[in-house]
Order: sequence, then C-alpha cells, then structure tokens
Amino acid sequence: MGRIPPLTGVKELVTVLDGLVGRPVGRRELPAVVLEGDHERDTAFVTAYRDRLRDASGAAIAPHALLGEALVEQAQRSAEPDVVLLDDLTKQLEETMPAAAGGLTLSTYWTCRRVLDIDAGAGAARAQRRTLAEKLCLAWENDTSGLKGLRSFIDTGGAGQISERLGAIATVLVAWPLEWAHRTWLNRTRRLRWYAPKVRSAGGPAATRFLAAAVSLSKNGELRNRAALRQSLLLEALAVDLVRAARRGVLLPRRRRRVWPFVVLLPRVDAPGTATRRLLDGLVKLHRRGLPLLVLAAGHDEQEGRSDGTSGRGDVQTATGAADCLRPLLEGRARSAGAGVVDGQLRVRLSGEDQAEVRDWLDINVAVSPRSVPWPSAYLGVLVTVALLAGAVPVVNWVRQDACPDTWAAQGVRVGVDTATEGCYFTDGGSQELLRTLQDRIRAQNRVADRGAHRTVVFLSPLTADPQGKGEQLTPAGVLQLEGAADAQREFNKQAVGDAERPYLRLLIANAGYAFAQGAAVVDRLNALAGDGTSISAVIGISQSRQASVDAINRLSPDLPVIGAAVSGDFMTTETPNYFQTQPTNRHFARALTRRVMELKRKKALIIYDDKDRYSLNLRQDLGSELAGQGVQLVEPEVVRTPDFGQPGVVSALPELAKRICALNRDNGITLFAARGSQLPKILNQVQAECGSTTSTPFPFLASDVDTLIEYPELPEFAHLDHYAAVDLSYIAFSSDHHSDHAAGSDSFRAAAAAIYRTWTGTKLPPRASNVLQQLRNSVDVKDTVAQDRPFHLPSDDQALAERPLYLCTVPHTTSTTPSCQPANGRPLR
Repeated sequence: MGRIPPLTGVKELVTVLDGLVGRPVGRRELPAVVLEGDHERDTAFVTAYRDRLRDASGAAIAPHALLGEALVEQAQRSAEPDVVLLDDLTKQLEETMPAAAGGLTLSTYWTCRRVLDIDAGAGAARAQRRTLAEKLCLAWENDTSGLKGLRSFIDTGGAGQISERLGAIATVLVAWPLEWAHRTWLNRTRRLRWYAPKVRSAGGPAATRFLAAAVSLSKNGELRNRAALRQSLLLEALAVDLVRAARRGVLLPRRRRRVWPFVVLLPRVDAPGTATRRLLDGLVKLHRRGLPLLVLAAGHDEQEGRSDGTSGRGDVQTATGAADCLRPLLEGRARSAGAGVVDGQLRVRLSGEDQAEVRDWLDINVAVSPRSVPWPSAYLGVLVTVALLAGAVPVVNWVRQDACPDTWAAQGVRVGVDTATEGCYFTDGGSQELLRTLQDRIRAQNRVADRGAHRTVVFLSPLTADPQGKGEQLTPAGVLQLEGAADAQREFNKQAVGDAERPYLRLLIANAGYAFAQGAAVVDRLNALAGDGTSISAVIGISQSRQASVDAINRLSPDLPVIGAAVSGDFMTTETPNYFQTQPTNRHFARALTRRVMELKRKKALIIYDDKDRYSLNLRQDLGSELAGQGVQLVEPEVVRTPDFGQPGVVSALPELAKRICALNRDNGITLFAARGSQLPKILNQVQAECGSTTSTPFPFLASDVDTLIEYPELPEFAHLDHYAAVDLSYIAFSSDHHSDHAAGSDSFRAAAAAIYRTWTGTKLPPRASNVLQQLRNSVDVKDTVAQDRPFHLPSDDQALAERPLYLCTVPHTTSTTPSCQPANGRPLR
C-alpha cells in the first residue's frame, strides 16, 4: 500500500478532494486535477488516493477506477489502446459501486461499444443497418435477465410439439415486438441523438439516426480506425450514463444514496499523442456543468528537455493554491472552480519537504466520509409519493392538468405559443374561423412530423383582432401569412416522407396579441421553450413593421434567426441584427408608386399617413423623397390615426378630407394612402358620398397596406373595396393574384426550411438555431418546388429586394372579378 506524500499543502488539498468526493455534484463543474513536477511523487499521490476511496474491509466508499501501470502496458500492446483503457475503466466503475447505492447501468456506453465488435456485412446500406440492429438487439437480450432464457427457448424450439408451438407464439408476440421496439429505441432515444451529428461532423455519412451513422463505426466500417472519433463517441456515451446514474429519483431509494461523483485515477499519463494522454484530454473535454466525474491524474513531466528546469507554464498551482481554487465548489459559493482552472484542468505541483504534522493527519484520516443518508430519508420520497397518489385517486377527474400550458388569456383572447394538441384556440368559436382552422391543420401536420427526425419553426405575429374594438381593426394581421406558411409546411413534409436525409418541419404558432401588445411576455415564453432543449431552429412571420415588433425581435434569444413575411419597414433590418428581409420594403413601394404617379402625369400629390405609426411615417418619408425627386408638388399632408392604445381615431374631419381629395383630382393631383388599411374604407365611403355622383369616370387613388382587405374572407360588408366605384384604387402586392399575404408567408417558411436543410445536410453541423443563423448570414439560396417562380437569396440587399416580385394591382368594381395586376419596378428612379 502506497502513501500520499506528506508535503506542504497536501493536507488542505486532500481535505478539499475528500469533500468533493463526499457530496453530490449537483450543477457544479468539477475540473480535472492534474499533478505535474515529480513523476514518482505524483504517481504515488494518485495511486494512494485510491485507498481513501475504500473502507477498512476493502469495500468501495465511492465508485472509482484506477488505470494502473499493468493496464497501461497492456493497452500499449493493443491495436486499439483507447478501447482497452475505457473497457477497464467502465468495468471498475461497475465493480466499485457501493452496495447500498445499487448497481451501475451503462446501457448507452455498451450500446456504442458493441457497435465496434459487430460486423454489419457488405451490401446495401439498408441491409447493413438491419444486420447491425439485429445483432445489437441480440446482445441486449443476452444481457437482460429473463430475455436471455426466452431467446434460448425460441432459438432451440424447446422439446416436443407443445414447446415448438409455444416458441412460435413467443416469437410472434414477444420476440418480434421486442426487436422492433429496440430498433425504434436506438433511432429515437434522447440518449443517442448526439451520435449521428458527431459522426457527420467527422466526415461520416450525412445520417440523422443512430443506426445509419453507427454502420460506419462497425467492425469493417470506413471510420472504424479513427481513434479520436472512436474514443470521443465512447466517452460521450459514458457521460450520458453517468449523468443518468447520478439522478436521485424519488421512487429509487438506492439512488438517494448516490452522494458522490465517479472518480477516475490516472497514475500514469505519458507524453502527448499516447493513449493515456488522449484519454485524459478526452475526459477533460467532457467538462460540463452537472457531470458527476472527478479526474485525478499524474501528468507527463513537462520539465523534461528544458535547460532552465521550469515548467514553461504560468498556471500551475501549489497544493495550497489548488485547494483554494477548489474550495468555493466545496462550500457551494460557486458552480465552477477559481481562476486557476485552464481549459478544464487544474494543474498542481507538489513541492516542499515532508511535514510530520501532515503525515500524522494522513495516518488518522484515512478515508473519505460521504454525506450520510439514513434510511428514512432514502425511503421517505417513496412513502410520500404513494400516499399522495392514493389520496389523489378520488379527485383525479376534478383536478386536471392545464391543457394550454404555453398560452394564456389576455383582453378577451388567448396569446402565447400554441403547444397544445387540441382545443386552446386563440379565439372563441364566434370569430376568426380561419385562424381556428389553421391551428387544427398545423397540429395535424405536426403530428406527422413528430414521427421522424424534425426541426421546429415558430410563426410569431399578431393573429387576433383588437378585442375591445377600439382599434377599428378590420382584419387580424398575419393570419393569411400563417396560411401560406402552413401550406408550405405541408408541401415540404410531403417531400420528406421516405427520405431519411431530410428532416420533417414542425410549425408552432405564437400569437403576440393585437399590435404586439403582448409581445414581451410571448417572446419570454418562446425563449423558455427554445432553451428547454427543444428543436426550435428559426422564427418567421412578424407581419407588421412597428416599434413593438423591433422590441420583440431584439428580446428573442440572440441565437434565433428571424425571417420576416409581409414586413416592409426600412428600419426593420437596421435595428434588428438577427432579422432577415424577404420582401421589398417601403423604399421599393415608394419607387413603384411614384412611377405610377408619373405614368398618370399627375403634378400634385396628397399623402395620408399616421403620425403615431413608425411604418406609416417611414413610408410617408420615402414617398415624399421619391415624389419630390420627380418634380411632383407635395400638398399639405393629412393625418389619420389607428386608435391603438388610447390614441384618437381619424384626426382630419372626414367630409373636409373627402372634399380635398375630390378637389385635388380635378386639379390634376392624386392621393396616396400610406396608413394602416383599417382606416381606408371609412375614407373611401366619404369620398364616394362627396364626389362619386359628380364624376363620370373613377379617378386614381394609390395605397400600399390593403392586401388583407382584398384577401381576408371574414370582412364586414362595408370594408369590401370593390363597393367604392368613385375611385380606381391601385395597391402594392407581392404576387400577381389576390393572395399576396399568402405568398409572403410561404416565402418566410421556405427561407427557414432552406437554411435548416442546408445546415442539416450541407455543413455536417447540428441544426441548432445558432448554426441556422450562421448559415443565413453566410448566404442561402431559396429555390424549391413549392414556389418555383419565386426564388430569392438571403441576406438580401437593396438591389436584390428590388428584383423580388412586386405588383401594382387595381381593385375591380365587381365582386366576381379578381384584381388586375401588372409588374411594378422597385428599382431607383434615377
């Protein structure tokens, strides 16, 4: 039995190490403690520390593994030293589990380990996956109590006719379902979702599931001899199992006694490039919060070959300094060690002379002392749970779980993120039937996507009308754009059926309330969902250019890309770093409308705008600049206001405004409406009354934000623009039919899908939101079969947006006729 060298500071260092071993890791990050300097002294410390992890009878106090000299020599003679070291490490951890804490199950590790020994054969990839799955299932059955005997009975056929029939029945009712379930578990379990991305990033096949990726690591796989990848996969699997083993389940009394980390002791770590050094580096890379693993190693002597005798490192701590770095972890004052930890390692140099006081202390304090867990504490959770369940049975139909966990009531509607599977509509049954229908459609499409590998796109927008009616809102923004996104989702998922290399796409609906009134709370809920390890990769929609829209985008997680649908404010891209524009902006609208004014040879222009709305102010400024640049006289503008949040409604008296519009037309002028569309029918109704009877032919009237008044199916009768025959109303649209908002919503979903697919299949990076964002910043071409006539590129500059589809459409005066549209030019007029 060796002894820990009784040097200066060793008492403090050992005390802290014992304390860390004797307490649960919780959410702390334990660094690897690497001793450097005197190799013999360091090796003696690491080897002797193993004795502190055992009691007087030799039974383990905490699970540990010591990779000693003999094992290292054996590994060096092996063709795969990393596998030899890890096999012995896991074997020792299993054997040293304290009896009161139950056994250690390393199912994830052994699944990945068995892959290396299985010959998946040659031939088609499908056949190799089937062979690999069958052999993994057989190995699992042989290692599972009860299943091994059943398998033997099925394979031998028993003795006699009755046994043969029972064997056949067991095959159909038990063996086949078990094989199917195990294969499904391999491809779907959270424990192995990281496997395929790791293999892809190492140059393996672009697989999305475990079996397809694991074939390349099987006995004759093309990546079988990649030692670094092989070790990385096995260590990651071991980390998954150790985290699971340390979870203290209420119904698992033995797990309540797991109050320690797993300890790995490396008394010999050779020079860089050797198996022991690679193992230490791999264990250090696992360094993460909550991993119950403490590594203590005797590092390679870095003084060799240096004439000055120094280590060449400024981050090496003394034993006392190392104890000070670790003490905040022990005392619960921090979740990570102090400044002495570099890249997950705390490097320590033992020095000084032997201290009699330290030797005496080591002779008296010979073992760690884990926190005691008496049996009442271990079993109390089980007893309380049983009692609560028993008491809850009579009232189970009275107390129900909230069926709408991520939405809530606000001002007569529901807002939030729709994660429910049924019910929980944003409006009641008496209004907005289209929105309710879309919620049901998208939920059904999401259920299909849940069957395979998938990513999630969130449509964030105001989707409900003003609940109090004070805003005079005729149509809810975003619903028609949501319909376009839903149609695009359906088409994309049809193409993913049967294609293992394409993920399905889910669509979540987030209602930010009228005019983004609940935007902050909804975004906070969305951030929480995105941070819970879900598959959310992008946010689309937005639908309105408002200051509240900008605030909501900037409140989102900085990793989430945001892709606009029918959003046109020039300021949206300049004030939101993660936002991407898909449609032409107000600047392009102003150029197109100005060209129309010049074609009509009008010399004067009246702009109607909302001085409290950033979108309207921005459009008015763009129109004023373009019209003035072409020599058009700008008369005194008129102000109308959408009465949002207590603001008054139309400021200009409607009769006087109508008179100005009619008089301006007679004086070779034209009116341009640059406010929200909800105010337009009131103005046109007054114009119709004022000058409709005295005008033989309709006169031109230009507008921008009226697409929804053309498309929305639930408009009140007075809002139908074709009723107002006194004017020829022309408006800006993103498509040549009457489905402009639909096309914009589809474009935003298509852009998100293109970036996700590009990340998934083209970069070999995991399709996290941050990687999708980087892909969008690098450039994405949106070309697909969903809308072949609408290709585009992100990110888009002014010239690219000017080339996007833009139309000037004229409202017909009969209900049975669709608007007539002609291409509009959004490029500069000069």
